[in-house]
Amino acid sequence: MNKILKKNGTLYSMITGNYVLFAVIVILIALLSITILNRGIDNAISLYGANGIISQEKLLKEENYDKIIISRKLGKGTYIEVLDENANIVYTGNESKNNTYTLEEVDFIPDVFGNTYYTMDTLYKENALEGYVIHRYNYDDTVDDAYMILEGIIILDADRNIVYSNLDTDAETITEKKIDYLYGYDDDDETYVQKYEFVTNKGEKRILLIHSVFSSAYESSAYKEIFILAVTVFIVLLVMLIIFFVFRVSFVVKKPLNMLKKAMASYTTDSSFSEISYTGPKEFVEIIGTFNKMSKRLNDSEKKRLQSENEKQKMLADISHDLKTPITVIQGYSKAVSEGLVPKEEEKRYLETINKKAENLSELINTFYEYSRLEHPEFSLIRENEDLCEYLREYLAAKYEELNLMGFNMDIDLPDDRIEYSFDTVQLKRVFENIISNSVKANPKGTTIIASMKEYEDKIIIHIGDDGVGIPENIRENIFNPFVVGNESRTSGQGTGLGLAIAKLIVETHGGSIKLLEEKPDGPRTVFEIVFPK
Repeated sequence: MNKILKKNGTLYSMITGNYVLFAVIVILIALLSITILNRGIDNAISLYGANGIISQEKLLKEENYDKIIISRKLGKGTYIEVLDENANIVYTGNESKNNTYTLEEVDFIPDVFGNTYYTMDTLYKENALEGYVIHRYNYDDTVDDAYMILEGIIILDADRNIVYSNLDTDAETITEKKIDYLYGYDDDDETYVQKYEFVTNKGEKRILLIHSVFSSAYESSAYKEIFILAVTVFIVLLVMLIIFFVFRVSFVVKKPLNMLKKAMASYTTDSSFSEISYTGPKEFVEIIGTFNKMSKRLNDSEKKRLQSENEKQKMLADISHDLKTPITVIQGYSKAVSEGLVPKEEEKRYLETINKKAENLSELINTFYEYSRLEHPEFSLIRENEDLCEYLREYLAAKYEELNLMGFNMDIDLPDDRIEYSFDTVQLKRVFENIISNSVKANPKGTTIIASMKEYEDKIIIHIGDDGVGIPENIRENIFNPFVVGNESRTSGQGTGLGLAIAKLIVETHGGSIKLLEEKPDGPRTVFEIVFPK
């Protein structure tokens, strides 16, 4: 993987991870909302319950009882009563109630801020009611580990007469109403009752009785406000969370897409190529990696197209030059002969020159035709299974006399073993011919032409070259390109520069390769290596 592309998990793992994180945060938000709700309810109990009424202490002391807000604090059905120190009613918030109280009954009503609690157990003997035991506890919250302290007990018989008591009470019997008050319940109007003792601004002792309906607390506006607040917090946080994750996932997905879009726009505008650097999910890394490869291939293809276009322009210019030279000579010489400008004794030489240039022109055209035919996609070889070594030996034997008459020597090293290969005899002969012809044209007499063949592993290797002047360094790299000749001015008469280009096309069509080996100081200066797979 390219260093500029780094995989950071997969898109599936990223989305799954985000969903898991989303679920966890939703749970945390839900827990937070529940905590707010619970704490709000606790505060509502203290602020909107009985404590909420007591918090209006100024109105209590001023005895402006009608101005005390009750329904909002405890809900519908709740009312208050105010008693004097003798338990007489001095104010009632519900005129329809005809309640009466005694000091002993009031004494059993629990205080709003009281730490005193009562429990009552029923006693049976042989399945017959024998009596009751009332326990009085005091909740001690002054120590770290608060606990209940038993202050005393009251033992009653089956008729609720006091049999024994270690508590301070003058009562001889405990009525059912007192027992209800003991648990904070008023059976007459089915309310929960609590008391609060205070002193008015006039110094008079008063007892506030708060009658609250059990279910009304849940219907009160206080609880509704707390519930609405908790739900609102949950919804707001949830919406914010959804927006955050939408943008987060959108960013992860859109970032590589925007990078691809920008890169494609840049490539469309100026065809420039630069690899995209990206770190993220595996799928996007692979997509961008594929895009980088595709862009590089398109960029390389464009470079090759431009190079091919330039080569084509150069080829057309070279073809025009190569055709123009003999045509110019033919036109000039033929015109001179036809107009009688050439002496009689020179006409034959002129005509021979015209014929020679015509032959050169024909050979040139044939070479162009062969090159274009080899490049045509429908061109195919006529291959036969032959002994390649024997074929090269016979070709060199036929070439020996010609080279010898031209003053060139030959150094041949061919094995005696049969080397089978499927090849086109006509086209492969052209390869050998073009290489040796170039050696003859470029080197002086006395140069030795070398040729060798060997089998190495799964390859057939052929070396053909010479120990002549060598190939100029400035054209060695492009030696197989069309129209490359030793003299760049193309006026030396060395040929068209298509010979090695044709040889390369033929070798590669056979599935082989051809290259120019580096010069060796103690060996032949020019050696072409042809490699065929066995």
